Amino acid sequence: MSLKNRIVRALNRHVLPRHRLVLRKSGHEAENGLLTPSLRERMFSDIAAIAGPWLDSVLGSEMAMPASALPGAVADFAELHERRPVRDNSGGMGFNGSLWLYLFARALRPELIVESGTWQGHSAWLMAEAAPEAELITFDIEHDNLLTRHPRVDYRLGDWAGHQVVARARSMVFFDDHISHTRRLREAAKRGFRHCLFDDNVPANGVFLTGDPPLPTLAMLHDPQMRPGMRIDWRYREREFHYVASEDDWTSAALIEAYRPVPPLRPASPYREHLGLAYVRLRG
Repeated sequence: MSLKNRIVRALNRHVLPRHRLVLRKSGHEAENGLLTPSLRERMFSDIAAIAGPWLDSVLGSEMAMPASALPGAVADFAELHERRPVRDNSGGMGFNGSLWLYLFARALRPELIVESGTWQGHSAWLMAEAAPEAELITFDIEHDNLLTRHPRVDYRLGDWAGHQVVARARSMVFFDDHISHTRRLREAAKRGFRHCLFDDNVPANGVFLTGDPPLPTLAMLHDPQMRPGMRIDWRYREREFHYVASEDDWTSAALIEAYRPVPPLRPASPYREHLGLAYVRLRG
């Protein structure tokens, strides 16, 4: 990252939001895009052709949006994303990841959405826009990085495990908090949630991409070469880390009824692919 972009990032996070201002970081992917209407429409249709079958495979009869409405939903997202309040969401979701989150929430039309990992507030704002009838609660252990608050969102300090939150008939929970996926699986199942989205679902050979991955990830649970007792070592920013797979973690896989990582959106969407977003349906 250039010195100019580092300065812009610091101003956007800590200074300018107090005055409802933002600087655009040079080269930021979401500030670039197609302007020709016919090409935009073709891109939206191509994205819908990828997203539609995946959404149908995970939601089935619970999908509250017909396939014919998907290109319009993608177009709605693109317009919404252009006016997002958090312009520089470094450390969070970019265009493609945000698109998946928006489409899933809109397709499910849940009564309750729970998020663990508020960060700068972008994803909570996005889900509130996607599901205007849902109650939305977002948790984080600190709000130092929070840049925007949606009037319909309940922002709570602390881990969600310390709060009494119970699923309703149509609910979803989104985990983007770098906490073990197996721990979150057990917590979600205990509270009656069935529809879960997990971020940072890195494979075993991708743990070095972040210094604090949510180990074990869902991808690791579904890796036939991974097993309890296996050790993984890696280096991240000149520090060394290790993880040893436990028997307890692997027993949590029995809670999963369906596991579906989101498919890549390229070449339909030329934006950077989001790292490791996956869906889990828990057993009822």
